[in-house]
Amino acid sequence: MASYFLLFTQHFDRERGLDYGRLSLNSLSEGTKCIWVATSSVAGKQYPESFHVRGGLIPPQYRCPKLPNYTVMTTPIPLPHVKGVEGNFYKIEPHFVTTDRGTIRGDFGIHLDGNAPGSLGCIVLDSDRFLDFENRMADLKRDSLTSLPLFVQYS
Repeated sequence: MASYFLLFTQHFDRERGLDYGRLSLNSLSEGTKCIWVATSSVAGKQYPESFHVRGGLIPPQYRCPKLPNYTVMTTPIPLPHVKGVEGNFYKIEPHFVTTDRGTIRGDFGIHLDGNAPGSLGCIVLDSDRFLDFENRMADLKRDSLTSLPLFVQYS
């Protein structure tokens, strides 16, 4: 069976407005399986080092001591009545991380961008891309995968 992992990459605030990155599903043996346009944070908090502030970008694992990677659960948590999520939430573990500056961030997940564009640090996708992401996660779950490693990178 292929070893799968997720990779989220994004540039720091390069243009006015909300900047988008890419969330990809990858296999060590089969290469890149799927790429979705995604984002983290809101337009005003997509600057370098914003992962140290509430509402900023999801911190990269290399800025969280002792965190080799995040883990994304393949079983979603239904949150249809939570504003901004308004559907399934794919929990990212650990629940909380401490950045190398001592800031505690957490409660991250991957979900539909159901509010004004952006998030408070989660990774969000528009409705079409999120539907495809959910279908891929369901396929992986049917193949008995309960979680996937997630790596976060910025440039």
